[in-house]
Amino acid sequence: MPTTTSTSTIPPKRHHVSLLPALKIVGNTLEQASGRRFVMRGVLIYAMPFYLDEGQPDGGLASATETAYTQRWSMFARIKSLGFNTVKIPVSSMVYSGDTYGLDGEGAYLARLKAIVNAATTEGLYVVLNWWDSLFEGASVVSEYSDPFPMMKAVEETFADNPGVIYEPYNEPREITWAQWIVISEKMLQYWRADIGYRGVLIADTQYWSWNFDPDYARALLNYDGALLGTPNLLIANHRYPNGNVCFCGAERATWDSLIGQYIGKFPLIGSEYGINDEIGPPELAWGQGFLTYLEDEAIPEGFNGAMMFVWNWAPSAITDPTTGDLTAWGQMIVNTLNSPASPTPTG
Repeated sequence: MPTTTSTSTIPPKRHHVSLLPALKIVGNTLEQASGRRFVMRGVLIYAMPFYLDEGQPDGGLASATETAYTQRWSMFARIKSLGFNTVKIPVSSMVYSGDTYGLDGEGAYLARLKAIVNAATTEGLYVVLNWWDSLFEGASVVSEYSDPFPMMKAVEETFADNPGVIYEPYNEPREITWAQWIVISEKMLQYWRADIGYRGVLIADTQYWSWNFDPDYARALLNYDGALLGTPNLLIANHRYPNGNVCFCGAERATWDSLIGQYIGKFPLIGSEYGINDEIGPPELAWGQGFLTYLEDEAIPEGFNGAMMFVWNWAPSAITDPTTGDLTAWGQMIVNTLNSPASPTPTG
């Protein structure tokens, strides 16, 4: 079984960690500290081990994360050159505390994560660290929401001096009600703001795999964050896949407009995971093209705070071919539509 144990030589003159301007939410808009609007144009990367396969390391994930780690400098330079300004990296307290994948404990996990994150921010990419425990736990997240807290504290302390890192504490909480969602989300904010003392941007996924949106519950969570900080510094996430639809049109578009679209510019919304492949059907490139065009031509100009695309290095909806490294059709579509030279991609 492959592991992620290796030695990587950092290229010369790369040792100093460059710092990006801090991000903040002003009203419903994501901005850099200077007051310049910042639109996230991001990509998910499997760069750290974050799940187990029936309690054991997953060989495919081990290989993908090892490649990402050893090639991190060239990988992040390429991602930046393709017009992305953000990378999102899944992590998990389950793997962090389990001493799996040959990483030799929590300290080694943090050391590897630090090497990856520092490389990304030095190359000019913001980093979103996202805990996937809630997805794996399902409805049990209601009782196990605090399990990742010790790791969250350790990670935040590791990057306390790097303003280019922000956090998405619960990926796709599922099988819970809105009433349960607001309880665990407020407890999460209480931990991050009061216990850890973190005042930077957080991203809150909504319930039902972060697919749904409810303005009353979103407003309640924003108000709670504002009560803790003085003013909220929170993005509300949306995820979406074709789910069997072959185009982003007709009833599919109408559903989006009713559920999400009508609230763009009225809430601090961001797409923190979009892709073309799901369990319901095969990859739908036509749907992807329509959705990307909509994001670029309508949603972002209306105040949507950006989108992070699934996924750089994991088939079947990879942005790059795992064998050749070339952009796939999906990857080329993202670069041509969302990351085109005409797209405003402020990086400070």
